[in-house]
Amino acid sequence: MKLRDIHPNIKLRLAMQFLGGLISMAVIPFLAIYFTQNIGATKTGIILIIIVISGVIGGFIGGHISDKIGRKKIMIYSEIGLLLSYLLIALCNSPWFNLPYISAAFFIINMFCGGMFQPAAQAMMIDVTNSESRKLVFTISYWLGNLSTAIGGIVGAFLFKNYLFELFIGISLISLLSVFMTVFFITETYSPEPSPKSSNHKKKSSSVEMFQTYSTVIKDKLFMLYILGAILIFTLEQSLSNYIGIRLEKDIPQHSTSLFGIDFMVDGTKILGFLRTENTILVVLLSSAVLFLLKKCSDRWTLVTGMLIFSICFSVFASSNSVLVLFMAMFIGTIGELMFVPIKQAMIGELAPSNARSTYMAFNSLTTYGAMIIASLLIIVGQWIPPIYMSGLLLILGLTGTFLYYIITKTLNAKVSERNDRKVPVS
Repeated sequence: MKLRDIHPNIKLRLAMQFLGGLISMAVIPFLAIYFTQNIGATKTGIILIIIVISGVIGGFIGGHISDKIGRKKIMIYSEIGLLLSYLLIALCNSPWFNLPYISAAFFIINMFCGGMFQPAAQAMMIDVTNSESRKLVFTISYWLGNLSTAIGGIVGAFLFKNYLFELFIGISLISLLSVFMTVFFITETYSPEPSPKSSNHKKKSSSVEMFQTYSTVIKDKLFMLYILGAILIFTLEQSLSNYIGIRLEKDIPQHSTSLFGIDFMVDGTKILGFLRTENTILVVLLSSAVLFLLKKCSDRWTLVTGMLIFSICFSVFASSNSVLVLFMAMFIGTIGELMFVPIKQAMIGELAPSNARSTYMAFNSLTTYGAMIIASLLIIVGQWIPPIYMSGLLLILGLTGTFLYYIITKTLNAKVSERNDRKVPVS
């Protein structure tokens, strides 16, 4: 499978995903600073929680509706909502107005619309790919996501503080372009089958129907193992911003160090920043190389080995204070990350049935929030146990997640073999 063979929808979505990621990373990392400066830390914490909850609710609603009316419609409605909310946020932070509380309301609406958009967009990518092309598509998606994160972070750092109005006007123009591309160039990839009508059939309310739909997803044991494993693995990465970041800041005071013959001043916070930068650069530079080198290896071996490497290396961050060890652990751990992430993302195409892909995608978004909650709890645990034990705890979480994915891949392989055995010509 080559890039030129990929469905046109995918090419357009990857381009718009890059621009969308750039928008998000130019804004989201700086929201806490913006609201704290304007309304205070306590109110900021409450607002940020509401914004996150809004995204979760939007994801569940968007995922359900997308499986009922199709992908394109919900994408268009969501993108129009994003465009209008960005324009109104720009107005609230213009030379004429400074309205942080109203801005907060529009950010909540914005996150809700973004939450609605994601399951439909992700399901569309799965609709037009197969197991062969899906890994390539998600590798490119992962690469573009990291590149947009790096560029968006730089753009936000330079513009968010002093050019907020101009930044949101630019973001609104990109959102307008995204609406235009979706309306005129994206084709619908899923047409839901009409529900059977019956004179005795009582129409269920949409909320009851949605609850029943998600109840069905929860009963899918293999998919729930996928979600649980993803939460455990992603907790390690989230801990980099939580327990590990706090520990590095506390345990590594400012001092002079030498790395590869270069002397410079570092402290725990700077090291954390360097580690994040190293991870982003390695993902951007090595994604295609790792995919090429491992293309002949089985997906199961690649995924499990990558998760194992990732888990070991990220557990090192919880206890080591050696700059060289930390940088080497990030290098090797990122290789492991590049091994498993595209395969893990592509797996959901095998797990999610075609008539409920958006619903499954919405549920999949909970992995991020679940990992954030566990990583936050680990901050509390870290106050009571030594760093070396925290390394052990993170390693256990990672190995448990790896084992769950070993079970999932084994089950999926067995199902594929069973399907192949049934493909016998009928005489």
